[in-house]
Amino acid sequence: MTIFQGSSFSPDVIAAMTQAFEEAVETLPFPVGSARVQGLAKNIVELAAQGERDPERMKLLALLALKTARAD
Repeated sequence: MTIFQGSSFSPDVIAAMTQAFEEAVETLPFPVGSARVQGLAKNIVELAAQGERDPERMKLLALLALKTARAD
């Protein structure tokens, strides 16, 4: 069972998630690996599932989580 099982999002939340994801990917240095892209997507979905709705905040928090995960 995953954290996302049974999750559903309104069109507005999906739009915010998409914006956050696309803007976050644009900030990554090339070449962008699939693991980084998947990590960003996972972080953004988790943030939305926790109630975050601001795309800018989602982007920043997802990037921070990705950076923190790489530092471990």
